[in-house]
Amino acid sequence: MQSGRRDALADEALVVAAQGGDRRALDDLVAAYLPLVYNIVGRALDGHTDVDDVVQETLVRAVERLADLRDPVAFRSWLAAIAIRCVRDRWRVAQVRPVAGADDGWGVPPDTADPGADFVDLTILRLELSGQRRETALATRWLDPDDRELLALWWLEAAGEMSRAELVEALGLTAGHTSVRVQRMKQQLETARTVVRALAAVPRCGELSELARRWDGRPSSAWRKQFARHTRECVQCSVHAQGLVPTERLLAGLALVPVPVLIAARWAALTAAHSSAGTALGGARHAGGHANRSGWLATHGSAKLVAVVAGVVAVAGAGIVYASAGTSTGTSARRQVVAAPAVAPSTHPPASTTSPMPTPPPTLRSTSATTPSAPHPTSTSSPSPGLTTSKLGLPSPLSYLSSGYNEMPEWTRIDTETAPDGSVQVAWPAADGVHVTPLTAALQRRGPDVVVTGAREVGGLVAQNDGFALLTRVPDSNKWGDTAATLVRYRNGAQVFIRRLTGTASNDTAPVLDGALKWNGTEYGAYFVVHGAGGFADGHYGDKLVYVNGNGAVVSGGWDWGCSHNEGIALYPEASGPFTSLCFDDWRSGLFVSTGIGAPDEAPVVQREQCWAGYCGGDFPGNAGAIVKSPSGRYATAFASRGSASAAKNPADTSGRGWTVTPRTDTHQVAVAFLKDGSTPAGSPVPLTDEPGTDHVNVHIAPLPNGRLLVSWEDVLSASCNAGTCTGKFSGTHLRIIDWSGKAQGTDQVVDSRIAGDIAILPDGSLVWAYVQATPDYSGPLSSSPASSTLTIARLAE
Repeated sequence: MQSGRRDALADEALVVAAQGGDRRALDDLVAAYLPLVYNIVGRALDGHTDVDDVVQETLVRAVERLADLRDPVAFRSWLAAIAIRCVRDRWRVAQVRPVAGADDGWGVPPDTADPGADFVDLTILRLELSGQRRETALATRWLDPDDRELLALWWLEAAGEMSRAELVEALGLTAGHTSVRVQRMKQQLETARTVVRALAAVPRCGELSELARRWDGRPSSAWRKQFARHTRECVQCSVHAQGLVPTERLLAGLALVPVPVLIAARWAALTAAHSSAGTALGGARHAGGHANRSGWLATHGSAKLVAVVAGVVAVAGAGIVYASAGTSTGTSARRQVVAAPAVAPSTHPPASTTSPMPTPPPTLRSTSATTPSAPHPTSTSSPSPGLTTSKLGLPSPLSYLSSGYNEMPEWTRIDTETAPDGSVQVAWPAADGVHVTPLTAALQRRGPDVVVTGAREVGGLVAQNDGFALLTRVPDSNKWGDTAATLVRYRNGAQVFIRRLTGTASNDTAPVLDGALKWNGTEYGAYFVVHGAGGFADGHYGDKLVYVNGNGAVVSGGWDWGCSHNEGIALYPEASGPFTSLCFDDWRSGLFVSTGIGAPDEAPVVQREQCWAGYCGGDFPGNAGAIVKSPSGRYATAFASRGSASAAKNPADTSGRGWTVTPRTDTHQVAVAFLKDGSTPAGSPVPLTDEPGTDHVNVHIAPLPNGRLLVSWEDVLSASCNAGTCTGKFSGTHLRIIDWSGKAQGTDQVVDSRIAGDIAILPDGSLVWAYVQATPDYSGPLSSSPASSTLTIARLAE
């Protein structure tokens, strides 16, 4: 993971070089910070038609006054302050224009937002927002101009693009005054979220509808107050204030809105014109104090700046907020490989509004194993696997589908694990916490659930004869409002210990785990995602491995800040030494062996994949994978892969760590990778599928007796892909048995069963897992999270 300290030093060097006349440094600064400026201005002006003018004005002022910047480290907050001043200048111009003659849109009162304002629409469309994130974006239209200015900066802070210190500097206020203003603005935003919900309710409250008859349809602070008064006093409408997720959590890790083509092209054209003319941009407007730099831009800017910004245009059109190849400088993890999950409407049809319907009991059908690129001779000598299922009633509803990358549906993680005595534990999340359901070796309930109250996620489960250990998240107090990673141990229904694995002492949080928990008989290994909260890695994402003994004490041997933005985790417990581990790193772009290694600079490469922040072209299901070990000491893992047609270091990344990868396919194919030992890949991964028109998701692997492996995946037919996301029609779950070279052993079985988490191994070698019997809709983003009060327990025996 790139550290905050390294970011500051690299940014400082880039700014100093630009101040000294380095044309490439100036090019890189403009290309890297254009999206940041656009997001500040666009949100502060609520998408007004003059956004492009204000963006241009901000960049012109910044370029002309760059030599005045005394502290290069403060470039980001300095630039944000210029953007806010330009916004305020434009508001002042709007307030003195005569309304009667204002035909450019500024004739409306300054506290009124256009319901068709494009920035909110772009935020929803380009970032594929749904649910409460979409409601929050709509609620921003109801804020007054002062609050929208503050929102533009605070949104970046909440999303991890700006620190609180930078926000304070940009506003030019004290830290205390800034906190008061932020808190007041957040309260107004929460009120607006309730108003948005109430107005969108079907059916709408009759009294609210009557009040809205006098409303002109334009969101404004004045009407927000009137509607809010009603929602507070109305019994029917007051329920809309319940269940609001804190805005900080909704915005955490959210990408920036890509720069529209017209804005980037306009800046490129303006720069080209003035560079060729040898004149300074904005010289006439800023004569006097800046006359001594008349011509500074023309002298220091280069023609490459046009190409750089054009590159931003091209990449934004492809769905990436910041250019990587040829334009990114690698000076900030926040800018280097951030992705905008922008998917064209044509490739994302509206998701069905109906919940997935329960399917009939699982059945088996055979299909040939098709792998043209790597033939696997099919054999019919092995018997088809026998799959049996049983139903398990739940005391609380389970939301069995969750929003994954680009809000596409993925199975909510349900972990199943076997204890040494053959008994089974199943962990699943509910509204009241994480439930752990005890089963007998015959897969029958053997007692009531143990509920870890307030826990938010199943990050890993270890079943033990007298209970279980669970990796989860619990509420915490920190600057982001994130949860804390926590290991809890229960014995005979009673809590033995609870060990927080993140906190203020280590300057980290865990807003999501995507984790793994393993036990070697002496100690637990907990591997999970972390978010920096202070210290050198403030605002960044990485991973952390913590070893904890049986008494709940942390022991030596772990690390933190390994894989950048860790997009996938797998862990295997070793009797001694470091646990074998794998991670998907978005900076170095691919799957790496991270066994015993804190930072992955020297980590062995398993597979290069096209990656950016929040996404890797190869992935584990729900970002949590599995590693299987053979009796001879080899290892295997399976994942969905887009492959690598070409891979090379990004020359624009001054850290030397970034890579540029061109994927082999738009769709994900199934791949199995082998390791000679816990630290050494055994050649290239073996592809199990080669079907460019079909996407393959939810890939799992588990061991079978007699030196064989089970690999499972889901097929998505007629796949249409954009920016790493594919939509299509679900066609079933495939089961394939392979040997330790990747060769198929018989024909594939296509079953109606689903796999939603870790697969357990019973003492007789059969496999067991838990899931909800439903058919996923992969035609578009998840519109709602359906729930079930029944689990299906599957057992696969030969």
